Amino acid sequence: MLTITNAFFINLCILFTLFTISFLPFRNRPRLTPQSPLKGRVLLGVQSAVIALLLLGNALSLEGVLIDLRAIPIMLAVLFGGWVSGAVAGLLFLIGRFVVVTLTDGAMIGLYLAILTMVALVGTTGILRKWLDNTRRTLLIFTTISIAIFGSAIYFALPPNLFYPVLIVYTIMSYGGACAAYRLLLELRRHFESVQHQQQLARTDALTGIANRRLLNEAMANLTVEAEEYALILVDIDHFKRVNDTYGHDVGDDVLRELGMLLVSESAERHLVGRFGGEEFLIIMPHANVAEVSHLAESIREKVSAYPFETSAGTLHITVSLGACHSNDIETDSVLKHADEALYHAKESGRNRFILAS
Repeated sequence: MLTITNAFFINLCILFTLFTISFLPFRNRPRLTPQSPLKGRVLLGVQSAVIALLLLGNALSLEGVLIDLRAIPIMLAVLFGGWVSGAVAGLLFLIGRFVVVTLTDGAMIGLYLAILTMVALVGTTGILRKWLDNTRRTLLIFTTISIAIFGSAIYFALPPNLFYPVLIVYTIMSYGGACAAYRLLLELRRHFESVQHQQQLARTDALTGIANRRLLNEAMANLTVEAEEYALILVDIDHFKRVNDTYGHDVGDDVLRELGMLLVSESAERHLVGRFGGEEFLIIMPHANVAEVSHLAESIREKVSAYPFETSAGTLHITVSLGACHSNDIETDSVLKHADEALYHAKESGRNRFILAS
């Protein structure tokens, strides 16, 4: 009994370690479901098969039959990725099992039982997954099915004096291991989603929801590496202090939020729009020529001057001044400085203007 328990305990240790490692490629991807892209579901099946084969390599060998916890990674593949993940995992595992029998001259009864149990497990759970959600309850149903399938297989392969101790330990380890592995994966997912959320908050302006100065600075630092030519456009709200003094800072915040959304909608996807500070915004335009810069800046100026800004104090109309600079083979700091100087001249020359630094 102790030998059997030790063998399954080793399987559990391998299982948890491999699940933790194999989760890393998925940490920055959306949660896998049966409706996820095919590539992700196939990859999950491949990873699950590798884990199952490594468990096989540390299996308990009795009467020519290898007994392990392979069902757990297969079940979890079906639970998260549907029948596609389960079918890929099951097929690859059976190929590996055949190789093991061929190279070690193992008993064919083990291979036959592996085929029957794997087909029954993947087939049954794959069908049920269409109507069951990704929950612990579903996992317990799958585990009960796997215990029934594998229990029936080892009943015919082992004598009673071995069958009952193995079944008892297998049942306990299967339920415990499946629930613990499921909880481990959920906690890992929550952890990395929390990390991603915190990273997003650190790079996003809390008021407008667009890029903050930190993200803008990071993007500018990479410009000279990623883009042969680029441009920077500074956008500043004209007489914004008057808006705050007249209507209050809440209304000023409304204006900032709406302007941020307007700038994003007017800019291309490859552009990065962020709040640079106060009422000043910055648009980073990688791979942009001079004509594109002028066209975008003038389009923004005209759109803002005609746009009705809906605030808690009613509809307001504002204007913006813009200063821009094309890279022209100079450093990012110099490009930003020239854009700031152009913005200053736009303000001084009457506002509601765009000036491109020469």
